[in-house]
Amino acid sequence: MTAMKTIETWALHAYADGELDGADRLAIEELLAADAGARATLEAIERQRQALKTAYDPVLREPVPPPLAAALRHRGGRRALPYAAMAAGLALLIAGGAGGWLMALQSGAGPSVTIADRAIGAHEVYAVEVRHPVEVGAAEKDHLQAWLSKRVGTAFVIPDLAAEGYTLLGGRLLAAGDRPAAQLMYEDAGKKRITIFLTANPGNAEAALRVEEKDGLIACYWLDGPLGFAIAGEMDRTRMMQLARTVYERFES
Repeated sequence: MTAMKTIETWALHAYADGELDGADRLAIEELLAADAGARATLEAIERQRQALKTAYDPVLREPVPPPLAAALRHRGGRRALPYAAMAAGLALLIAGGAGGWLMALQSGAGPSVTIADRAIGAHEVYAVEVRHPVEVGAAEKDHLQAWLSKRVGTAFVIPDLAAEGYTLLGGRLLAAGDRPAAQLMYEDAGKKRITIFLTANPGNAEAALRVEEKDGLIACYWLDGPLGFAIAGEMDRTRMMQLARTVYERFES
């Protein structure tokens, strides 16, 4: 973790989720000791986590209704994005919400919490660039795909989003804590950009789709197999969720 004079929200989430070890955890604890505002924020995060656990843990034990499971089952043998979980999460959000999070059934752990923060942060930095928005352009797509797959540690195919109105601009290598990460950038006819953030998912934990919003940007993110994914951009929640589903299917195919 880069040394910080103040504690960023993503770091507090990581601390609360027990993702920080050794020097990183000690650094946060030292900053917390001197920052009453950060302590208050951490307490709020922990209260929210406990409230959500109390409210929604029973859902984890509920079977998916057979008709819904049959309707949402992916055809063709490929694993499907847990649409039943996504639908359940959307229902919970409509019923009362949870601080901007799209809650869903999940059998994964903490890493998904910080993926959205990192994806949004990277999007804010690079999506506004005019001359150098990417490190490797779309003209070298094959090289970009092979290079980022090798650095992230898992082979993947860069999705074609032309049917959704987005053209690949290229991508770049980033970092997710102490692990390499990749950012793919796309642009529509109106010059609006979206980015896809990918990083390794140690242990192959799985977490269903979630949504986070920050400063006018929205990110959909999930954990699936060896990778964690996040799609970031400036658009409405429904459209972003639809795009996330499409991106998932592109990666799986």
